[in-house]
Amino acid sequence: MLSSITHLLETVLSTKGFYNHDNNYHVALTRDWLSWVRANDAEIMTVLENQASNLVKAATILAESISDYSTLKEKNSILKNLEHRGDELTHELFTIIDKTFVTPLDKEDISELTSTIDQVLDATYGTSDRMVLFKMQKSSIHMQELANLLLNACKEIHNAVTGLPKAKREDLIQYTKAISHSEHEGDNIYRLAIADLFDTNNAIEIIKSKDIYETLESALDRSRDVADVIEDIALKYR
Repeated sequence: MLSSITHLLETVLSTKGFYNHDNNYHVALTRDWLSWVRANDAEIMTVLENQASNLVKAATILAESISDYSTLKEKNSILKNLEHRGDELTHELFTIIDKTFVTPLDKEDISELTSTIDQVLDATYGTSDRMVLFKMQKSSIHMQELANLLLNACKEIHNAVTGLPKAKREDLIQYTKAISHSEHEGDNIYRLAIADLFDTNNAIEIIKSKDIYETLESALDRSRDVADVIEDIALKYR
């Protein structure tokens, strides 16, 4: 993408009389333009990578808290801070692209990518927050399985986002396939979990657990949305 932007700028500057290989001043001017473009690229990609790293941290903490309920409240507070940090990063990125003329990807693609990542984070924190709200005392094996699948999906999101500047199309597609696989496995586990729920007689626990399962599944569904955006980017720019 950057090479195409570079070529475009050189073409425009040459057409307008600003670019001339025989004129050192004009060459320096062009280099200043290209350095500015690269700086914007780096700034935008850094925020996206920070957002993806923040998401992995949140998914890791959720998986740990579901495995060990003794730390649920403490880790829910950490997740709340990570969710807040995610909102800050999303806002920061929107501010950057709003004032940036040339971006490494279309502004619409960047906006959709940062928004879908934030939605995964919201559902991740939402799962933990519901557990605290419902005063749940233990998790099920299905909750642990869904949380681990979500963590795997978030790690692949991180791999894909950090790979956007240089990764080949095939590599990006492999990351998106791995995310989609986790989401598909999550659907299967969700159905099993709901079926198992109705083998019990505790109506209150059924309601609580069903809500948790639905929120975990929603997080996985949103991860699939991220995969779709990344796949579109891979096909468009590679």
